Amino acid sequence: MASSIDTYLRSLSYSFYLKKDSAEITRINTSKDNLLANLDKELGILIKRRFVFGSYDRDTILPRSIDSKSDIDIMVVFNHTEYERTPETYRGWLKNFGDKYYKDRYGSEVVRSFPTVTIRLGNIHYDLVPAKEESTYWSSTLYIPGDYGWQTTDPNDVKSKLTEVNTKYNSVVRPIIRLMKAWNCTNGYPYDSYKLELFITGLNFYGDNVEKGFFYAVGQLSTEWNDSQTKKDKVTSLKYNIGKVKECLENYDVDGAKRWLHRVLPYG
Repeated sequence: MASSIDTYLRSLSYSFYLKKDSAEITRINTSKDNLLANLDKELGILIKRRFVFGSYDRDTILPRSIDSKSDIDIMVVFNHTEYERTPETYRGWLKNFGDKYYKDRYGSEVVRSFPTVTIRLGNIHYDLVPAKEESTYWSSTLYIPGDYGWQTTDPNDVKSKLTEVNTKYNSVVRPIIRLMKAWNCTNGYPYDSYKLELFITGLNFYGDNVEKGFFYAVGQLSTEWNDSQTKKDKVTSLKYNIGKVKECLENYDVDGAKRWLHRVLPYG
């Protein structure tokens, strides 16, 4: 039976976890609450509801010391009637809000990117996503800006699936996601972070611990013919180094396995 670094990988993954009692979370929550209060003050009569979603809400966000692109996603659902508002109208309102409360007062960068408005408050970035909601007696549907007008979205879909599979597979999925995201962001983001998380959520980790599941997830990564050579090289390097980790474990060389591991993963 080979050696194992399952406990080590669990600990490493936990070091990538943005802990609820951390100073970083405290700063984020204080800043988030102030931003939501300012939104309500400036646009409250126009807003139906607003809420945090994305990796912060799914508990898979990494500290900015590891992931420089980690941000907080806030969906702003506006009161809407069929004849009056376009996606650009709402994005314009959010841009004006950001300029007034953050750019003009504090010099923060406010960027109108698609489909969001991003407010960069020091080390905390907020992506404000405008939305509208259409309701029937049976259900409601959210829409966000798309390539041609509005497109449907379900901001809680991934969270629900992740919660389900993490429970089903004995709580190994979130740790594996953090490990894979840590590799991704420290290697130049060869994959879109959201799509990578969605991909891992859809894998089968039946009977796996964190070690087996992580190795399996690495093995399932693939590239397309039209992907950049850099992306292909990053994936090839990851698989090669994890192959060396496995070889060391087969030879009971745990220290060697860790050295190969940290050729592709940061230290916690």
